[in-house]
Amino acid sequence: MGGFDGIRGIGILLVLFNHAWSPLSPSVAGIIDVFFVMSAFLITTLLLQEHRDQNDISMRNFYARRAVRLLPSAYLCIVAWFVVALLFDRERLGTLWKEALAAVTYLYEIFFPVGLGALDPRLVENLSIDQFWSLAVEEQFYLLIAVTVLVCIRRRWMVQLAVLLALAATWISWQRWVGVPGPVPIPNDPANANPVVRGLSLLWLSRPDSLMWGVGLAVVNAKLPEPLPAAWRRWLPWVGGVGLAVSFVSMFLSSGLLLDVTSKLGLPYPYVPMAPRTPVDSDGQIYWINFGHTLSAVSVMPALLCMVRYKDWIANRMLGWKPLRFLGRMSYTLYVWHTLVFFVVLDVLGGNSVLGEKWRVPILAVITIVSCLPIFYGVEQRMLRIKLRYASEKEVLDLNTGRMISVDDALRTGGSKGPSA
Repeated sequence: MGGFDGIRGIGILLVLFNHAWSPLSPSVAGIIDVFFVMSAFLITTLLLQEHRDQNDISMRNFYARRAVRLLPSAYLCIVAWFVVALLFDRERLGTLWKEALAAVTYLYEIFFPVGLGALDPRLVENLSIDQFWSLAVEEQFYLLIAVTVLVCIRRRWMVQLAVLLALAATWISWQRWVGVPGPVPIPNDPANANPVVRGLSLLWLSRPDSLMWGVGLAVVNAKLPEPLPAAWRRWLPWVGGVGLAVSFVSMFLSSGLLLDVTSKLGLPYPYVPMAPRTPVDSDGQIYWINFGHTLSAVSVMPALLCMVRYKDWIANRMLGWKPLRFLGRMSYTLYVWHTLVFFVVLDVLGGNSVLGEKWRVPILAVITIVSCLPIFYGVEQRMLRIKLRYASEKEVLDLNTGRMISVDDALRTGGSKGPSA
């Protein structure tokens, strides 16, 4: 499924570009929703396949795969941040150790939630590893999903699970639409509030609903006939193509170009404030954050279904371009490490005073990709080979040849599998 890696490749470029110059398009934040849907869809599909093939789900192997895949690079990055901070910016250490504790326990989005800067900018002035919020959300999902799927399969509750998650995701989307960023009220004094309460007050900005949509899509895909009826081949690719386009266009609704267009058309103002203090009351204006996360997540779902069901779909072929697929396979490394590379280039080496707005985006992206290559090959590729020892599939994709090979052959020859999940 080259399309999945291709989307990851485009997505990580959007993350690098937007973090290099945040005014570029704040609504690029929607790419995380797409990543969440894809991740939940792939993980749930693999669990359903494992139960179908083996009549069981090995919890030991599942959690071993997750640990081997995610922890080494992330923990190494945290250690590297401490080394850099000790050498060049010791003032960061006071916040960094708190961030590290939240990150290694995968509670980052609770103690340092998305939108915290809009409540009190002083609380986020020295954050270093704030990208770990999304890793925390996914890890919490991984801790729950394997047991949930196994119980629901045994009880024949998978359809009920999909319906329940769809309802929950719809409710969370509605909460954001009416300007409520979390399940508890925002504290009046965020700086001195209980950190857990403050985190829960912004929980919907961490988009757990996107993971719920992904699980639901996996259940729908498992229930559909194989192959799909011939009539579906005529309309589903069109729906998937439109959905893919809508998802990516939605991420640029807050860019300067589209803001000019939408304002001329009299459409709702799509700027993306990260956290309204109270339900949005802005003279009838609708902000991107009210609808954008849901739009990015839901619209990409038919495209993912097409990628799985129609291997020769044109979007699969286009997104399967080798450079995009390579970036997609590197996406986890780049996402985890890019803030450290940016800090070293901009702050330690003085790049902020040298790089202008026009050139900093591509230059930082290239430097980050090159800097992360040793970590990708030296750490992550080795971990992926270890991960094969706990594989649930009988065959995996050899990324060197593009052919399916047995897990035993992959272990013997060093082949690796994709798309990574």
